[in-house]
Amino acid sequence: MSVDTKKLQALLKWYMQSIGENLIAVIIVNREGLIIDRIFGASEKQLDEDIVGGVSALVEPVLTRITKEFSSGSFGTGTFDTEEYRLIFCEAGPEAVLVTILDAIAGVDPVFPYAYLAAEKIARIFDGRTVSPVIPKLISEKRINNIEKKVNQLQKIKVQSGEYAFKLILGGDGAVGKTSMVHRFVENEFAKDYKSTIGTSIMKKECKFDGLESLVRFVLWDLAGQAQFKKVRQSYLSNAEAGILAFDVTNPSSFQSIENWHKEIISASPNISLILIGNKIDLVDNRVVSREDGEKTAEKLGIPYIETSAKTGESINDAFRMLALQMIKNYLVGEEI
Repeated sequence: MSVDTKKLQALLKWYMQSIGENLIAVIIVNREGLIIDRIFGASEKQLDEDIVGGVSALVEPVLTRITKEFSSGSFGTGTFDTEEYRLIFCEAGPEAVLVTILDAIAGVDPVFPYAYLAAEKIARIFDGRTVSPVIPKLISEKRINNIEKKVNQLQKIKVQSGEYAFKLILGGDGAVGKTSMVHRFVENEFAKDYKSTIGTSIMKKECKFDGLESLVRFVLWDLAGQAQFKKVRQSYLSNAEAGILAFDVTNPSSFQSIENWHKEIISASPNISLILIGNKIDLVDNRVVSREDGEKTAEKLGIPYIETSAKTGESINDAFRMLALQMIKNYLVGEEI
């Protein structure tokens, strides 16, 4: 089977950057435990070749148990802790398993949203489907530790079953592509004829994840960006739990407005989880706002950043799915097996 190794390695690099300093290594293995690809983190506790071999030897018997428990071939997930390491196993379709090796003191809960998304992308690469290797950096002040460290004990990780509904708002200047992003996400279509939103537009969309016994339902509030609607927006923003701030990478004024939009949204919903999106990256020749500028603003605001194209669909689903995973990560539970 032919696999796009360059895209696989690019994905691993994005995943490594997302996890941060507690990451020691990431290994993609097949069902027999043989290494397909790997990458090492920035931790001082680097794995040398001998240790990699040892970890691989550990992976195989754990994978045997994983395979018995997670026969779905989708995204079953588990952890295995040793004195030195914390290992997260996440199925990446029927062909591969993503193994994330963390420092022994690392919390595993914040890693799962990244692991699920990376696993899905790996499965798409193996299937030969179109996929972007980019994984946006999630920033969250809510650090939870539901998954207790248990040495030499395999735990199956599950999201508490059920349906979760969240109000999601989209903010940003007019004509940055908010409505197009929503339509691309909800209907997988792109409307060539632009029509400005009057007040707000409300749509619904469900997010399903293979192997997760839960469903996330977003009620999407697409807010009009024009100044004349500012007085009524506060009522729309109230009680929003998730949100997207969007600007047009070809329109510098829309980028300069982001901080004002951030203040307006936070004042109405202080506990909202936000992500910053730079849209219209398909207009390469007209681009004036760089990725670096977008990342700096996102870092200043303490929120993730991702670039999209509503026209081509690039990374649109990733943005919404990352928000969904971020919202449900508080419902992770560990189950001994």
